[in-house]
Amino acid sequence: MKASWSEREMLAAIVEQSSDAVIASTLDGIVTAWNGGAERIYGYSADEVIGRPLTALLPDGAGEALQAALGTIAAGEQIRMDETTRIRRDGTPFVVSVIVSPIRDENGTVVAAAATERDITEAKQTRERSARAARLESLGQLAGGVAHDFNNLLAIIMNYADFLAEEVTGEAADDLARIRDAADRARSLTSQLLLFAKREPTQVEVVDLNEVVTGAEELLSRTIGEHIRLVCRPCGGVVPVRANRGRLDQILLNLVINARDAMPDGGTVVAEVAISDQLGTDGGWARLTVSDTGTGMTTEVRDRLFEPFFTTKTAEQGTGLGLATVYGIVGDAGGHIAVESTLGIGTTFRIELPLAASATCDDTTASGPAPLGGHGELVLVVEDERFVRDLVVRVLSNSGYRAVDDLAGVPLDEVSLLLTDVVLRDTSGPLLASELRARHPSLAVLYMSGYSDGKIRAQYDIGAATRILHKPFTAAELLHHVGEALAAAGRPQAVSRGSRE
Repeated sequence: MKASWSEREMLAAIVEQSSDAVIASTLDGIVTAWNGGAERIYGYSADEVIGRPLTALLPDGAGEALQAALGTIAAGEQIRMDETTRIRRDGTPFVVSVIVSPIRDENGTVVAAAATERDITEAKQTRERSARAARLESLGQLAGGVAHDFNNLLAIIMNYADFLAEEVTGEAADDLARIRDAADRARSLTSQLLLFAKREPTQVEVVDLNEVVTGAEELLSRTIGEHIRLVCRPCGGVVPVRANRGRLDQILLNLVINARDAMPDGGTVVAEVAISDQLGTDGGWARLTVSDTGTGMTTEVRDRLFEPFFTTKTAEQGTGLGLATVYGIVGDAGGHIAVESTLGIGTTFRIELPLAASATCDDTTASGPAPLGGHGELVLVVEDERFVRDLVVRVLSNSGYRAVDDLAGVPLDEVSLLLTDVVLRDTSGPLLASELRARHPSLAVLYMSGYSDGKIRAQYDIGAATRILHKPFTAAELLHHVGEALAAAGRPQAVSRGSRE
C-alpha cells in the first residue's frame, strides 16, 4: 500500500531532523539528497553538495572503492561499514559508521543509493583512550612488580658496595665507586618505573610553583645549550601547590629537555606559571606551560606521547620513560596534562595542578637523614629475602643494636622493635605485628616495603602515623628510621654515630 502524502511528509521530516547524515545519490555517484544531519556533520549546506560527486566527501584515492560499492548497490545488495573515513568542509577527516541501501522504483529496479552515516569519531577516540589506559595499567603492573623485586637487589648492591668501600683503597676503591654510581642510576630508573606504575612513595609538601621555575632556570640554561634561548616567566605573588618538589623539578627538566631535542637548529623554550580557572573547580588551579618553537609532531606521535617506552629517539638518546613519568607525576598530584603540537611550528605542554589551601610554602631545603646508632636495643628483623635480611641485621649490629632474625632463645619481652617487610610469603607484617603485640603490647614496629604508601596502607590497613621504610634504602636511611621508630615508642632516642664514644 502506498503512503499518503501526509505520511510521506512525516517521513521526510523525520529524515530531515535526524542527527545522522542521510545522503542519496545516483548510481554513478552524484549527490541528489542531503539532510540537516549531513549539513551538521559535514559542514556543507544542501545547495553546496547536491549535484556534486560523492568523491568530494571522501579521502584522496577512495574513488575506486566508491565505484565498487555503487556496483554492489546496483546489484541490489546492502553495504554496512563499521568504520570509514570522511572529510569535513574544513578539510579535517572524521570517522563514520555507514549503511548504504539500494533505492528501487515501482518496478523493483535499483535506481539510486541511500546512505545513513553516523559520526563515531568521538566514540572511537573514547574507545582508543580506554584501550590505551588499559595497556598503561597492564604495563604499570608489570613495571611495578619488576621494580619492586629489583629494589631488594639494589639494596644489597648499594649497601655491600658501601661495606667494601670502607676496606679497600686504590684501583679497587675506584671500581667500587663505579659500582655504587651504577646502583644509584639504577635506583633512579627504578624510581621512574615505580612512578609510572604509581607505586613510588613521595614526600608531599606545599611548594611555590614560581620557585620551581626560577630555581631551575640556571641549571636548565646549561642543560639545553647556548643555541637555545630559555625564557622563564613566573606569576606575580605565590602560586602554592601540594606536591613533591623533586618531582616538580623532574617534570620541568623532562619537558625542557624534550623541547631541546625538538630544536636541533636552535629556538626558544618558554616556561610560564599562571593561575588557571579553566577547570572550574573550587580552590583554583595553577598552570605550568612549557612551549617550544621546535619541529612539532604528528597526530599519531602526539596520541602515543605518554605511553611508556614509546620514543622517536634512538636507543642511545632516550628510554621512552621521560614523558610517561611526567604523566604519572601529574596524575599523582591530582592534576591534568594536555599537549598541542603543529608540525614545523612547535609544541606546548599545559599542566594544571590544584592550588594548595595554604599560601605559605614549606621549607624544602632540609638535608637528608643523619645516620644514627643504637644503645643495645634488640631488634627483630623479619624479611623473606635472605640477602636483604642479612644486610639489615649487619647494618644494625654494626651500629650499636642487637639484631636477630628469629626469636629462638630470645624472650619476646626483650625485643624493643619489630622491623618487618609488609608483604610476607605466609603472612603479612601488620598481622605478625598484631600477633606479637598481643603478647608484648609495648613492642615498637617499623615496616619496610617496595610499594607506595597508598597501595600498602589501603591494602593492609596501616595508619598514616605508622612509619614505612621504603626500599631500596641506604644504611643511613635504615638507621634513621629505626631510631625514630624507637623514639616514637618511648625508647631513648638513638644518637648520631659521630657523637658516640
